[in-house]
Amino acid sequence: RAMKREIDRSLRAKGAERANVKLGVGGIREIEFLVQALQLLYGGDDPWLRERNTLRAIFRLVERGYLSPELGRRLTESYTFLRTVEHRLQILHEFQTHTLPADPGELGKLARRVGIALPPSRAARAFSSRYRAVTREVHRAFVRFLETPRSQIKHPRIPSTAALRATGFTDPERARQNLRLILEGRPLIPYPERARNALTRMFPILLDALWKSPDPDEALNQFERFVTAVGPRAAYLDVLAERPDLLANVVTLCARGEPLAQLLTTQIELLARLADPAAFRRSRRKAEFRHALAPALGPALTGAERKDRLRRAKQAEELGITWRFLLGVTTVEGFSRELTALADAAVAVAWTLALSLAGGSGEGSPGHDRLAPAVIVGLGKFGGRELTPGSDLDLFVIHEGDDQVHGFYDRVVERLSSLLGDITAAGTVFPVDLRLRPGSRGSGFASSFTAIEAYYREWAELWERQSLTRARVVWGDPGLARRVQRVIREIVYSRPLAPAELKEIHESRRRLELELGKETPGRFHVKLGRGGLTDVEFIAQAVQLAHGDRLPALRRANTLSALAAIRRERLLPEAESVALTDHYRFLRRVSVALRLFGARPMDALEVASSMPARLARSLGFQSRAEFLAEYRRRTVEVRKFYDRIFSEGLRSTPSP
Repeated sequence: RAMKREIDRSLRAKGAERANVKLGVGGIREIEFLVQALQLLYGGDDPWLRERNTLRAIFRLVERGYLSPELGRRLTESYTFLRTVEHRLQILHEFQTHTLPADPGELGKLARRVGIALPPSRAARAFSSRYRAVTREVHRAFVRFLETPRSQIKHPRIPSTAALRATGFTDPERARQNLRLILEGRPLIPYPERARNALTRMFPILLDALWKSPDPDEALNQFERFVTAVGPRAAYLDVLAERPDLLANVVTLCARGEPLAQLLTTQIELLARLADPAAFRRSRRKAEFRHALAPALGPALTGAERKDRLRRAKQAEELGITWRFLLGVTTVEGFSRELTALADAAVAVAWTLALSLAGGSGEGSPGHDRLAPAVIVGLGKFGGRELTPGSDLDLFVIHEGDDQVHGFYDRVVERLSSLLGDITAAGTVFPVDLRLRPGSRGSGFASSFTAIEAYYREWAELWERQSLTRARVVWGDPGLARRVQRVIREIVYSRPLAPAELKEIHESRRRLELELGKETPGRFHVKLGRGGLTDVEFIAQAVQLAHGDRLPALRRANTLSALAAIRRERLLPEAESVALTDHYRFLRRVSVALRLFGARPMDALEVASSMPARLARSLGFQSRAEFLAEYRRRTVEVRKFYDRIFSEGLRSTPSP
């Protein structure tokens, strides 16, 4: 404020208070001051706002809810107009100046250079009228920002910093600021009276829900953004004020951090679905997900619109899946099954779109009436129905046809990957990973059934055979699917695992741990670290490869199903089988919680960070120390089992 007052005083002394395009009243500098002030206010907590370019900064402020869309549009148009005037002014006079010419003839020349196609005198008058309107609008917004009148309504008392710290907030000053913003609104975005009343009514319930959440600070940060995103749609706030249970659940969702809260803030209308208990009493199936995603197939849509609609529909369904999990309707295994069913549906819809985009109706060319059969095979977590937030879809495509068909399906797979994995303004559907496809990288994105069979029988390495223990046909022609499944079973389970191969699997596990897990005393890796998820998965897969040739019950793509079969067949000691299953479930819960909290890198647990405390509260532990002690105990025991099995060999395990 003081800096702007000094500029205004200097310009008044020169008689150029209104005529200076850059520093004058309603000029360029007022827009920049307003934008920079908002960046200083909120950029410390929101790195996305740290943008030097003013127009891009305005866009980001609108996107995050710090400016209303209408004001953001007006500021963008005004800034573009004033910058254009500034540039034309300097071209006209051939030196750096920011003051409009007083001479009507010169002003007319400037007006015509700005694009007003009228005779000079009329152009000058039209320009002056437009300039006054623009600067008046800018100055009004600038003054409103600096001197925003606060409502006279008596707001609830905001707890002191000491009280907030005592109830779990690690940054009570910031918490007080967020609570004040919730009650009073952000600068330039005043609440309608109905919204203010709803927020006042819900405030005591909100405080209680925040204190009980896994991370009060993060929950409050995200809830404030949610309230801003609601904007003038006060009916949503009324619902929360009247439904304490729903408010508590929204706060729990917000406590997981920005990635999850963003699903709701970008589609506020989903709150109505979340408020309906009947919609979340049971898990949804693949057919229901396909129906929900089907609008992306609309014939009148452009390619960009299809991508956007597919992403928004997927995010809406993912929010419902996560909501059920956080409310305890589903277990972590049910959560992964539902997420995988959603991925199956997304692949099916995207495959249909990719076929049409690839430019052929059958046999690789428009001249054929029938498509050559093809199937999509999922591997890894996708194949095992164990997807978690942020998981890639490991897959490959097998077709039945000649070189022409091969070229066609190459294009289809490329478009499938783009439809699912490209990042757009609406985000992504699922990232696709094609690196596990059989054959050399130069052989294309799809493979014929004949080539696949020959490759796996003659050239495949042990790690590829091991990866097929989790293979599953996700989509495609039923006849070809049966043949593919038969060949995969023959390749994986045609012979028992040799002792040298068990050692090779152990060496592969060791490389993953050292090169990708990279654990230190202060950093654990839930997936790839010592005693992590991969230890259990390698144990299960090694037993499957060793005994699956004679025991068909072991041929399960899902790890928990494989562990259950191993226990039934008594291939490991009973106590060990039970403990491995229990430890695996615990580690899955930790992994899913980390990903829902938005941990980066995923599955990494920094001991000195706030994450162990957040995990402890979300997983029901009394303290951070108790959680870390339990994590260490379980991973030490898993590694002990792993070392025994891979050192003693699988031939010494009990037989039925």
